[in-house]
Amino acid sequence: EAGDLWVPGDGWMRQGIAGQGVYRYDGRSLSYLAFPLPPGLEEDNPCLVTGIVQGRDGTVWFGTYPGVFRFDGRSFTVINDETAGIETGLERFHVRCIFEDSRGNLWIGNNGLGVLLYDGQAVSNFTEQHGLGTSDMGPSGPLSRIFSIAEDAAGSIWFGTRDNGAWRFDGESLTNFTIKDGLTSPSVWTIYRDKREALWFGMGDGSVCRFNGESFEVIY
Repeated sequence: EAGDLWVPGDGWMRQGIAGQGVYRYDGRSLSYLAFPLPPGLEEDNPCLVTGIVQGRDGTVWFGTYPGVFRFDGRSFTVINDETAGIETGLERFHVRCIFEDSRGNLWIGNNGLGVLLYDGQAVSNFTEQHGLGTSDMGPSGPLSRIFSIAEDAAGSIWFGTRDNGAWRFDGESLTNFTIKDGLTSPSVWTIYRDKREALWFGMGDGSVCRFNGESFEVIY
């Protein structure tokens, strides 16, 4: 329910419970909800929680290494390489971040697979659709190792990568921002939009950068 506090579980088999899960605090008591074991997932593969998102319709999304769990208030469903119907070319998903945009689309950032987009009906491979997978490097490197996702005030979606700086998608085209634009590192671990609509970027070298609309300023 709205207002509940969610905390990642320990990530491993917990007292014989199949799958891993999360803790929920409703303001009165703390309870543990175990994730169901997804199709094709070995019991010893930990569902380490990498992101928690409250959806507009009350749905809660949990990003974990092997897949994304959707909780509707009663039960879990999962998006992973078995249920999404996408040939990954990898052993399995490796989800590092999730984000629901203002339109209700769920963006899933993977370490190696790139960006997946779930529109409420089906999952598509955004990275491959834009020719930025590992097999096609594109003009400045692939959009394949995604560690952070955010939306700016104009509705553009931003992706922070491990190796190729930040990317902005304005609904039609992608723009890549790197060290030449003021970033201090090719690794963008976090992206945060503050109450004044400014975007802040936590970098791999420990620096903090802020986007001024054209380039980046080093704040710390």
